[in-house]
Amino acid sequence: MKKKNIINLLICAAAFIFMAVYILFVDGVDNLLTSIAKMKVGFLLLAVGLMVVYWLMEAWGLHAALKTLHPRQKFRKTLVVTVLGQYYNCITPSASGGQPMQAFYLTQFGTPLSDGMTALLSKFIVYQFVLIVYTGAVLLIRFKAFTGRFAPLMMMVIFGFVINAVVIVLLLMLAFFKAPVKKVAVWGVKLLGKLRLIKADKLDAKTEEISVIIEKYHSNFCFIRTKPLLIFKMILYTFVQLTAYFSVSYIIYLGFGLSETDYFTVLSCQAFVMLVSAVVPLPGAVGAAEGSYSLFFKDIFAGGGHSFVGISVFIWRFLTFYLPIIMGLVISPFLGKMTKKSAPAADNTA
Repeated sequence: MKKKNIINLLICAAAFIFMAVYILFVDGVDNLLTSIAKMKVGFLLLAVGLMVVYWLMEAWGLHAALKTLHPRQKFRKTLVVTVLGQYYNCITPSASGGQPMQAFYLTQFGTPLSDGMTALLSKFIVYQFVLIVYTGAVLLIRFKAFTGRFAPLMMMVIFGFVINAVVIVLLLMLAFFKAPVKKVAVWGVKLLGKLRLIKADKLDAKTEEISVIIEKYHSNFCFIRTKPLLIFKMILYTFVQLTAYFSVSYIIYLGFGLSETDYFTVLSCQAFVMLVSAVVPLPGAVGAAEGSYSLFFKDIFAGGGHSFVGISVFIWRFLTFYLPIIMGLVISPFLGKMTKKSAPAADNTA
């Protein structure tokens, strides 16, 4: 494991310990034990089940694209690559490590690199599109209801939405205006060179790298535009995937015997937490995710003179962040045996 990933894992471990200690001291032992005793095991298992659905939908979305390009692709391999992608997304800043590692492991399982990259980039494009439409609809419907009570926090929500919207706008520009986008990108690289933010001896390599990336994304748009049924499937899988993720908190909420807040309000809070987390470029947005969750759900997880928000943060964060890390750590030692029977991909073109 790279030194950088070890450091990120240590950051995640430290965040977990801090969260546990914080909850223990803020809620107190008695309150914590009462909260744990109140939680119904059936609902906890259902919350775990929703995370399984989340992983399966992610895997099926990717697999749909892979099967189109590489008919021999096996779903179990796609599922393993998906779980590993979630693992690397959790331990790298801004979830930047997932796709490169997924591309690498796909080649280890015998998928040609060009097919793997096309499928991964297509999945990313569809995911970003569905995410922006989904969270945009939630923002449009519930913004007024939340802005009065959470004005400063909602500004961060909007900022997170804008970041995701800019990504999809850039992707669309790459699809329909490749030539001018490439010119602007090359100009930007040269400007950074003049400002000495890029070394002169690396300027040509960076320019070539940017050009290759633009060509990759453009070719992927050309690919998915010719596959309407594939697009529909991937959109459907992604919609279910996000809904399962956003619903985890509601199941936790019901598990404590609470029922005064409606499902859509809880789903809205969870969507807003995701948007706030997009602003923070740390592994898993540690700190921002827990803090925004506590603020949005403080009143929701209160009932009968008792607050369950502390333990709910712990359960939610464990299921959505630490569980994928644990799964990745469990699977990683067996990858050698799993990939040994798969012939390495001969196609190394991007």
